[in-house]
Amino acid sequence: MRKMLPVAVLLLLPAALWAQGTLKVSSVSGPVQWRAVSNKPFSLLTPGKSVQVGDEVRTGPDAQLILEVPDGSYMVVSENSKLIVEDFWSGNLRSLMNLMAGRVRFYVQRLGGRPNPYRVTTPTALIAVRGTTFEVYIDEAQFAEVRCLEGRVAVETVGLPDREVILEAGRKTLVRPGEYPLPPVSNDAELIKNRVIHLVKKNIPDTNTNGAPSADVLARDNDRRNRPSDPLSAPNSRSTSSTDRAKPTLNYPQ
Repeated sequence: MRKMLPVAVLLLLPAALWAQGTLKVSSVSGPVQWRAVSNKPFSLLTPGKSVQVGDEVRTGPDAQLILEVPDGSYMVVSENSKLIVEDFWSGNLRSLMNLMAGRVRFYVQRLGGRPNPYRVTTPTALIAVRGTTFEVYIDEAQFAEVRCLEGRVAVETVGLPDREVILEAGRKTLVRPGEYPLPPVSNDAELIKNRVIHLVKKNIPDTNTNGAPSADVLARDNDRRNRPSDPLSAPNSRSTSSTDRAKPTLNYPQ
């Protein structure tokens, strides 16, 4: 019992720290503005200040901002970026921020051997943290480019929660509004933003009607190699009770 107590304290520590509902500003370079959730006018953000849930932060040209999470995780916000601080649970993931524009690199702390269960939202994509280092970039068209630098990252499209793409370290994907993420490629490769994805459909009879096909599903494809333990594929697959972990990866025709 005594041995279990320190472990329980460690598991509860992030929640206790997050109860403060703040991110600490550890470094500011260049023009960085901040506006409280109370809709006060924008003011300059300085090191040592804390930003609260609902606050809006934006960086100007040649600016950079580092925000720290109480558990030791931190994020580097690049120039010409705009974000809103978040703190809410969605399933077993906790949202850090809504990145509206620009680029942010995330360095997620580990607890108990696993990355802390964070999520980042954008107008286009939802990024679930399964690795420790990743980067998100939102352009003017709200295209979301997600790069995994260490560990694994799960990416899905806002409004299309039934498919996700798993990024391994050194891989990236692009999410366009209203479309599934593009097939992962190397971080050094070019992502073709106007690429057209042709989905292969299979008809499934609907027993509730007169036998006419009524459902379309995506064909199996090479994207499952990004997830060898997918419960819907792979001979050594595993089942799980977690709806997030059991979600099928996105399929593309070869």
